[in-house]
Amino acid sequence: MAIDPTLRDALSAVTSASLARALTRAGVKAFSPRGLSAGSGTAIGTAYTLRMIPARDDAAGDLATAIEAIPEGAVVVIDAAGSGLALPFGSILSARLAQRGAVGLVTDAALPEPVGLPHWSAPQGATGALALVATQQPVSCGGAAIHPGDIIVCTEAGIVALPAAIAERVALEAVEQQRLDLWIQREVERGESLAGLLPPDAAALERFQTETKTA
Repeated sequence: MAIDPTLRDALSAVTSASLARALTRAGVKAFSPRGLSAGSGTAIGTAYTLRMIPARDDAAGDLATAIEAIPEGAVVVIDAAGSGLALPFGSILSARLAQRGAVGLVTDAALPEPVGLPHWSAPQGATGALALVATQQPVSCGGAAIHPGDIIVCTEAGIVALPAAIAERVALEAVEQQRLDLWIQREVERGESLAGLLPPDAAALERFQTETKTA
């Protein structure tokens, strides 16, 4: 599912911290994977989820078929059960992800080989293999709950997952929050006391609205 261009612009204009605060105010929990190292770049896309577990002798799911089903514009989120095992991607499968139009990869598995798209992963902590057991189901990745279709915003500063139903509202609140944060910073740089600014009281909010409203 493509992201509305206006929503994408709003998400691109705000920090992950602003989005996190807006999500918290909306009552959303477990929206940010932790303990993952950032690769290069940023990514905004809809979540396409895979779930993998340490392999036994049982037959595993068809990873190649799962990769071919990933739509353009997706952030691929792979739950590896926090195993620290390496993903069985290799350069060929990671290249295919990029060719399919995936815009990012988020996983709590390890990526010991270079991946040709923006990625966030865990350090390798064990030896062994992973097996695919499910696609397009809610997953846990880095302690976060990720549902298929969530809008994933990935930067070097952090990752947030926005439920699609409230993504527009959260993005607009984050934009407004960031405008307020910048105004407070300017006030402090002008020598204003933090009293009434952190958090902003009614008088500060009224000044903010008056001074920043557009004609």
